[in-house]
Amino acid sequence: MKRSMNDNYYRKIKKLNISHYSGEVPYYTQAPLREVEKKLLTSIPKQSKILDVGCGSGRFSIGAVQIGHNVTGIDITPAAITAATEKAKKLNLDNVNFLLGDMAEIPFGDDEFDCIFCPRFSINAVATFEKRKKAIDEMIRVVKPEGAVYIESFNKLYLGRGPILPLKNLFSDFLKQISIFWCRLAGKEYNSLLPGDIVYKSNKVASAPEGYAHLPTIFELKKLLPQNTTHKFYSISQILNDRKGFDLIKYFRYSIWIFLKKLPED
Repeated sequence: MKRSMNDNYYRKIKKLNISHYSGEVPYYTQAPLREVEKKLLTSIPKQSKILDVGCGSGRFSIGAVQIGHNVTGIDITPAAITAATEKAKKLNLDNVNFLLGDMAEIPFGDDEFDCIFCPRFSINAVATFEKRKKAIDEMIRVVKPEGAVYIESFNKLYLGRGPILPLKNLFSDFLKQISIFWCRLAGKEYNSLLPGDIVYKSNKVASAPEGYAHLPTIFELKKLLPQNTTHKFYSISQILNDRKGFDLIKYFRYSIWIFLKKLPED
C-alpha cells in the first residue's frame, strides 16, 4: 500500500513539474552557465562524454558543448527537450543530443559516460526519497568506473536569511509527520505534501505554473548515496577556489554540491 501511495504521489508531482518547467522554457533557453558550472566543466578533460540529467531547455548542455565536451541531455519535459533541440540546431552544434527521459529510469546502458552532471537542483524536483535514491543509483550505473557524478542540491538548513526560515521548515515538517501519524492511526490516506516538500511560485517566468521542490538536510543527502562510491560535499565558494580551504558554514549554505566517484569493480 505504501509503495502504491508513493508511486501515485510521484506521478502527481511529475505532472506538476512538467507543467511548471514548460512554463519556464523561455527563461532557461536564454540563461547562461554559472561560474561554478564553468569551473567544473573546465576541470575535466576536453571531449568528455557527459550526461546532463534534468537538462531542461539545454542551458547547461549547450554551455558544456561550447566549452568542448560531448553531451547528451535528458529531461521529463517535452517542451524543454523541443526548445533545447531547436537551439542546438540554430547554433549548429552537432555534438549534443536531447532525449525525453526520467532520471529515475535513465535510458542508457551501464558505464556509458565519463561524467554525469545534475546541476541547478534537478535532484530536488524528484518526489519521494525512494525515487531520489533510485535516480542517484542510476547516475552511478551509467557512469564509467572511476567516473564522476556531480549533483547540486538545495539545503533545508540554509541560514542566508537568518535562522527563522530553517526553523520554519523544520516545524512544518514536524506538523506533516504528526498528520501522517494520525492518518495511519485512523486508517485514512494522507494526501498532502510529504516532509521536506514545498510548492512554490516561479521567480523566472511570472506566468509559469507552480513548481515542486524537496528540501533535504545533509543527513538525508548522505542516506541517498550508493555504497559503491566515494563522496565529498562542497560549497560553491570551495569549488570556485579549487576546492581548497575550509568553509565553516558549508552545510548551512543555499547550495550543496555532492561529488561522487564510482569505484571500480573488484
